[in-house]
Amino acid sequence: MTEDPFTGRLQSEPLVGLRALREALREEERQVSYWRRLVQGRLDLARTALAGGEPTAEFLAITAATRERPSETRARRSPAFTGSLRGRESPPVGDLGRLWETPMPWDDTEQLTAMTNALAEAETALSLYRRTLHQRIDACTAELVGRYRRDLKQLDRIVP
Repeated sequence: MTEDPFTGRLQSEPLVGLRALREALREEERQVSYWRRLVQGRLDLARTALAGGEPTAEFLAITAATRERPSETRARRSPAFTGSLRGRESPPVGDLGRLWETPMPWDDTEQLTAMTNALAEAETALSLYRRTLHQRIDACTAELVGRYRRDLKQLDRIVP
């Protein structure tokens, strides 16, 4: 079994840098989770329209409530979503901004199918990226715990 380069790099990272890295990864995971939920909502609406249903906000709320994770018929865009894409070098899904900015083609089944497929691909890519972030957060946590166990005096710096 070969060592993951990310995990190997953690061992040489200073404690302060390791904590900062873990926090940055947590923030990135929160952002990716937000994007994923928005993409899932838009995907649910598109799939409903393709199945002949009425894509409404009420349907979206019901669908979101039945997801595994507890936590107008025209396309509506969240300013927070588009704002969160600005200033990023590259989102984990290259066409995410375009997918969000493109109005849903409700009256064109062919274009709606293409949009649905693109949204499904984006949701899959975001889910994979999110899983990678979780693995990296776990690796940072494991490295921190290991260091604290080896040298309990380091805990005095974070716990008075």
